Amino acid sequence: MIDQEKLQAAYDENRFYSLQLEVGDRCVQGCVYCYMNALDQEKNTLSDELVDRVLEEAHRLGITAIEWLGGEPLLRKSVGKRMARAVDLGLRNNVWTGGLPLSDMSILKTTVKHARKGLIAVHLSTIDPTLYRILHPSRPSEDLGRIIDSVKEILNQGYPSEQMLNSVTFTGLQTADEMIRTIQYFQSEFRIKTSLNVYHSYLRPGIALGELKRFIPKVDEVRKVYDMYALQWGEKWLPMNCVNKQYCSTTLAVLCDGSITPCATIRGESVGNLHWGESLYDTALTHRDLLTIVFLRERENLPSGCSSCRLSDRCFGCRSRAYAAGRGIYGKDPGCFRTHIHSMRNE
Repeated sequence: MIDQEKLQAAYDENRFYSLQLEVGDRCVQGCVYCYMNALDQEKNTLSDELVDRVLEEAHRLGITAIEWLGGEPLLRKSVGKRMARAVDLGLRNNVWTGGLPLSDMSILKTTVKHARKGLIAVHLSTIDPTLYRILHPSRPSEDLGRIIDSVKEILNQGYPSEQMLNSVTFTGLQTADEMIRTIQYFQSEFRIKTSLNVYHSYLRPGIALGELKRFIPKVDEVRKVYDMYALQWGEKWLPMNCVNKQYCSTTLAVLCDGSITPCATIRGESVGNLHWGESLYDTALTHRDLLTIVFLRERENLPSGCSSCRLSDRCFGCRSRAYAAGRGIYGKDPGCFRTHIHSMRNE
């Protein structure tokens, strides 16, 4: 899924490996904890012409992978043509979908075709129908079965299970045991691993911070889930991110409102906007050190508790959680259980 050699080269040379590309903010899955500001009716979008220009400039930047995001990217009727253009440019397509559009066989086949050298990630944060309705109150519990059936069909199409992920969000609405059951289910049934995101108080317009706190899981629950998560990936310790710091440091994002940011979940730290006629290529190079979070490559600049952590060579905490908590993009990750419970030296 990740070309580790190209990723490490991009990190060593302070270049970009991947581009997170939000094509629009429309999504029908109705996640109650959504931190991507998705809407049931589209408000912000990138035109096809703009997406094509972004792909051309990503190629010029030497980017390897396009992370197709939304909202729900597969609701975009022209997304197949855009992914085909990415392939023509030699880019890998990584598709992050809620999963519901894959019930349309033509969308499923198009996705499988154009993501052959990348990955397909679906989003099921529970396999329990009752809890699914709590997490997606505007949707029927039957959606769960539709998404699972689509996963089966993707595999039936010959798509490798090792190029699929179940992208989950662990919130305060699930227990650790429930989250672990979901991780184990995808592993045992489909040999599909999990991409784990631990919720914090992400920025969501119109929702009070106090209300968002109910989505933050308890620290001891996070630790319990991470023990299982690391076991699945065959490691004793994993970074407190969905990816390692090398990936974070070589990624930039174009949001559906045109903003250019270090990460799709850092939604208030724009260094430019494509809707203003700015160039992704020029903006990315001008603000490269901020977008690649160069400051935290120096051990002495790491947040408190991180510099002595045995994972500091591949983890600097989640920058979006720190940002959403009001600590800035260089602040301490409030979701890291390791600095809350005891130091890594005692583990």
